[in-house]
Amino acid sequence: MKKLSLSLLAAFAAFSCGPKASTTQITPTLPGEGTEHTAKPPVDTTAKADDPWANRKDLITSPAPKAPQKLDLPPVDRFTLPNGLQVMVVQDKRLPVVSMQLAIKAGRADEPHAHMGVSEFTADMLVKGTKKRKALDIAKAVDFVGGGVTVDSSYEATVASCKVMSKNLSMCLDVLPDIIINPTFPPDEMVHVRQQLIAGIRQRYDDAGTLASIHVQNLLWGDEHVRGFVLDEASVAATTPGDLKAWHDIWYSPSNSILAIAGDVDPKQIKAQLTKAFGGWKNTKTPPHMRYADPKMSGVRIRLVDKPHQSQTHIRVAQMGIRHDDPRFFDSMVWNYVLGGGEFSSRLMNVVRAKGGKTYGASSTFDRNLDRGSFVAQTFTRNSEAIATTKLVIGEISKMAKNGPSDAEVADAIANIAGSYGVRFESASDVTGALLGAELHGFTDAYIEEYALRIGQVTSASAKDAAHEVLDPNNYVIVLVGDASEIEPQLKAEGWKYEKVSFTDPIGHPPQQTAQVPPPSDKDVAVAKKVLDDALAAKGGEAKLRALKSVDMTAAGSISATQNGQTQSMDVKVQRRFSQPDKIRVDVEIHAPMGTLAIAYAVIGKSGWQQTPQGVVDIPTEQLMLLAEQEWTDPEFVLLRFKDKGVVVRPLPDQKVDGVDCSVVNVTSPDQMSVAIFIDKKTHLIKQLAYPDQGGVTFDVFDDYKAVDGIQVAQHRVNKNEAESIDLKVSDIKLNGKLGDDLFARPKGPTAAPAPAGGAKP
Repeated sequence: MKKLSLSLLAAFAAFSCGPKASTTQITPTLPGEGTEHTAKPPVDTTAKADDPWANRKDLITSPAPKAPQKLDLPPVDRFTLPNGLQVMVVQDKRLPVVSMQLAIKAGRADEPHAHMGVSEFTADMLVKGTKKRKALDIAKAVDFVGGGVTVDSSYEATVASCKVMSKNLSMCLDVLPDIIINPTFPPDEMVHVRQQLIAGIRQRYDDAGTLASIHVQNLLWGDEHVRGFVLDEASVAATTPGDLKAWHDIWYSPSNSILAIAGDVDPKQIKAQLTKAFGGWKNTKTPPHMRYADPKMSGVRIRLVDKPHQSQTHIRVAQMGIRHDDPRFFDSMVWNYVLGGGEFSSRLMNVVRAKGGKTYGASSTFDRNLDRGSFVAQTFTRNSEAIATTKLVIGEISKMAKNGPSDAEVADAIANIAGSYGVRFESASDVTGALLGAELHGFTDAYIEEYALRIGQVTSASAKDAAHEVLDPNNYVIVLVGDASEIEPQLKAEGWKYEKVSFTDPIGHPPQQTAQVPPPSDKDVAVAKKVLDDALAAKGGEAKLRALKSVDMTAAGSISATQNGQTQSMDVKVQRRFSQPDKIRVDVEIHAPMGTLAIAYAVIGKSGWQQTPQGVVDIPTEQLMLLAEQEWTDPEFVLLRFKDKGVVVRPLPDQKVDGVDCSVVNVTSPDQMSVAIFIDKKTHLIKQLAYPDQGGVTFDVFDDYKAVDGIQVAQHRVNKNEAESIDLKVSDIKLNGKLGDDLFARPKGPTAAPAPAGGAKP
């Protein structure tokens, strides 16, 4: 039945019980800017003549903030295993839980330009097979005890984590060392991981905010600095098992790693257990970390990224930041909180949102790494307000650089940053995460213990000096991602010089030494097109499919989603109607114990509407673009795509889908819409489609084909990704029936309140 799109999934999430799914951050982090527990927007307390609360003497006032306090860390046991692995243990018997975090001191910052993405690719592959276990065996071992094993690669480190009930500690002591010491990087598993990585890269085209953030780093640092490197599909596609093994052999060494353990463990017993578990990990010498010279800034550079039909402009203003060990770090934490780190209490939010009415949000932040990172201010607004909003952001940065924060602003920032600091250490794993981050940056325990005190020592004078020294109002970069037809006239009116690129253009120059994916030979392309031609004939033939004017399909089944480790399922009924060339309507009924939810949406060319119990709302342009991409992968028409002008056809290795041998062909449009088509070698019918969707990969699986007016139509359809699954059986289908224009017309009724700009999508 084709994917029901974000409309249905959003409605399902809202209609189902329980909170939305959340992602747990397992990468160790050092204390940040304190934005998780910020002050609320200032409230106007000016007394009004008719204000019943004015001059009341019995109201409770908020207490004065306490002075910053030193954090009392629990005892930390430290030791080194015979192979050189450093270990930290924090005992906490309040809960029968144990967490382990193993940090490898290597990440994206150490990748050579010719092998971008290798650290993340390696990390993702660690759980896909070892000398002792296949991927399924690893998953079963973890699931059997209700535990969790994850591996994440960041800018500076790769962290493998394991969390279990304390009685199941043996699982972590078995599986975690196994994936670190004995990975095999099986080629068949690499296919799926590669698809996930490429899907994330292609997601940039849909997410203007992500695209702006990537462009601003490239523009600031350039193509010769690791912070300016931009991972591309060619690099991911060219990565081999040998590349992953080489990266693993170079960096995965006990002396280049730190292990942190927290929870219900005995520090004395755990040393012997770890010595045995990691005994097979041989120590090797690792090379020095890559270091790059900072590029020289000269004036203001502007990059306009043209994304046609984008209704909003995403704005980034960036310049060089500071190292984490910079003596101005704590002062910069305070002035940045005042500028944009304090969310609703910040100057940027006040000027750009509250006073200017330009946007829903604005913020600023700076990197905290061993090397000098970036300072970035970001916001978004209507295209017509792009330059006016950019000028407001630049103006606030200049004011901060010149005058710094006021005494009251500094006091407020200190109260919020220092006041929220202690609540970050609710569990032993929070403590070991901070300890691990401090160790990676060369800090002692005193950094964590005295963090709030150091914040409290900041004065308005020291914060002003730091802002004046760090911020440079004369040398910075600006990136604008939006519809150039609306933004360019504003840039020209201001006399601002800029470079213009398309949102589909490569970002920066590709690496010179990367083994670029060679184009398929004419022979391979001919073979792939023959596979598609055979599939087209088996489907019913090109003539019949091109003559197909309308489809009216009804299906029923179930939709399920996993939230917080629990899967919820509901019955669903879907009717999908499509009329050539560009009209589609989808009606959905979700049946649950609390009642039935009915929603509908329609797309008519370049406009569309969505109807929910709250009313009717127009579908934003950005969402229409996503729906258009989904239509490109429609199973009834996808076999015609390779006939279109400019489409690239590439053969992929054969694969099995549910035990069925399939030929696989990838088809990519000129504007980067792409789908991998898995074709049953016996029947020549489509068995599966795989395509990028919302930063991941979605799979459509088809079974039980039946002829309808000479066209083979799958009666059983499953759409699935990592979070959701929709299983449907077709109950009725009509081809080439009459579908009147009134069917697609916007319904009459109350208009639903639109989502905030840049916020939730329909």
